[in-house]
Amino acid sequence: MAKRQIGPKHLLNNKSGFTLIEVMIAIAIFAVFAVTFGTGFGYNMLDSGRLKGDIILKDYAENKINDIISNPPTLSDSLTLTKETKDVEADTNYQTIVEFKKFTVPDVTKIMGAKGAEDGGQTEEEGQKAQMQKRIFAVYKENMEKMIWQVEVTAKNKTTGELFRLSSWIMNQQADVKIGTF
Repeated sequence: MAKRQIGPKHLLNNKSGFTLIEVMIAIAIFAVFAVTFGTGFGYNMLDSGRLKGDIILKDYAENKINDIISNPPTLSDSLTLTKETKDVEADTNYQTIVEFKKFTVPDVTKIMGAKGAEDGGQTEEEGQKAQMQKRIFAVYKENMEKMIWQVEVTAKNKTTGELFRLSSWIMNQQADVKIGTF
């Protein structure tokens, strides 16, 4: 039985391995995959960080507005003069800015362009009806502007400058409302 010799001549005829070109193509494909995966992963991490910051701002704004709704201040004209800015107790990198605004009802007669009796556009009965509507609207407007207020809370990240605004309507429980005085 003859022994098979392994030598340089035998290695040259070996066709079972990868060529250099095949290895380079495989490395190039892997590199494209790795760069794509790394870039996507990086963008996901950035977006997750931004989303986390947005959620924190939203939570601070919601907490502040819920606190105001459950414990409303005495609503007076002096509240509309300044904005209240305070640092968040849990994290001094954040602050809340609270602003109160009075509700204003637009003048419907100006919007509708109603004609008066003196213009010849109404009869006397229509004129009386229009006067009654004006008085009712005036009382409605006065009452609504006393009862309803808007509160706007802005949560701010002091380091990045990002803002989140949230507003709601609140009712003035101490409002002196006129009923039936036409």
